[in-house]
Amino acid sequence: MIGTRRPSRVRVVEAHVTSDVNPVRFHAGDTIGIGHRDQIWKRYIWGTDQAGRSGWVPEEYLAANPDGRTAVARRDYDSTELTVGRGQVLDVLDDAGGWYLCRTDAGTSGWVPGTSVELAED
Repeated sequence: MIGTRRPSRVRVVEAHVTSDVNPVRFHAGDTIGIGHRDQIWKRYIWGTDQAGRSGWVPEEYLAANPDGRTAVARRDYDSTELTVGRGQVLDVLDDAGGWYLCRTDAGTSGWVPGTSVELAED
């Protein structure tokens, strides 16, 4: 895992395979159903978008409502993960809760766990 400062490029040190074929997606202002917190990635909450897709959402992307069952999206989100191989170099676009939103040289974007990458030295 990389330190607290977001790198601009990372190198994959452990292959990662996409685990969700139907990712949760929403836009800023959407109401999202929320549930339990992930036991490993503690800054992620189970969320259900308006289309009924469920998945892990970074807590910082949501503003919980007083009912404790819903939240309003603070920003757009798409939980698509990247399938990446060891040695691949990725551009980092964002980070949240120990994961990095990355883009491949081919232009495909998605999330990769921070435990699978290291700072890429150019």
